Amino acid sequence: MTYLTFLVATGFFLLAGPGGPLHNDGWYLALRRRVAAISPDAWLNFTLLVIVPCAGLGLVFAILAEMFGAAAMLLLGTPALFFSFGRGDWAALTERFRARAAAGDVEGAWLSLEEAGFSMPEAGDAEDAGSDAAKVLLYDGFQRWFPPVFYFLLLGPLFAVAYRLVVMGAASQQLPVGSLRHLVDWLPSRVFLVSLGIVGNFEALRGVLVERALDADIATDDMLLEGLETALPAESNGPAERVVQVQDAIRRVMILWVVVASVLVIVA
Repeated sequence: MTYLTFLVATGFFLLAGPGGPLHNDGWYLALRRRVAAISPDAWLNFTLLVIVPCAGLGLVFAILAEMFGAAAMLLLGTPALFFSFGRGDWAALTERFRARAAAGDVEGAWLSLEEAGFSMPEAGDAEDAGSDAAKVLLYDGFQRWFPPVFYFLLLGPLFAVAYRLVVMGAASQQLPVGSLRHLVDWLPSRVFLVSLGIVGNFEALRGVLVERALDADIATDDMLLEGLETALPAESNGPAERVVQVQDAIRRVMILWVVVASVLVIVA
């Protein structure tokens, strides 16, 4: 049922795109405002914004498991996994950026990222703009699908949901172990980095893996960009070409992990 749930949720996400009732986050924004009003410390904030909603979902899942057995995974796991996927139309955003950059409108392409809510540095020359855009879009493409699927397949739907709740409400919180966002991204990002080597040039990526994979301080987006540039280099450093590079990398990794999940089901 886990594999079928993964396929149904991923297929629906790819065909229908984000949005709909499961991506209506009004309830969570209201919860964040109420939690912020009591000025909690970091641990209480994490508990109220992540653990409590996941505990409620776990209770519902336990009830459905008693009623429907293994089918509960399909009934609740599918919407839970879909909920955990990223918001916003990444495919449309990257294509809009690529089209504007290819037409020579680098400023308009840059503006499309700012309008989408990304905090962008000052646009430099075309090469710098391409690199900055690739870093932003690669990380956004990574966090939309890969970590939720990673946690879902490894630990179950509650952990996939927990990842999205961290991103939505507690990512910037500093705990004794560091930034929550950096913490929950750490293992999936390293697996994603290895995946870039599998679908690209693994020999070239070997040095990055040795130097960066165990570096706890490197920012996730910087590491992923370095891995991308090494394993799947772009034809040129122009903004349009760099975004095509990102689109290709995300597509290849998604295909890889659909195949990996299918093989694991067959041999299990």
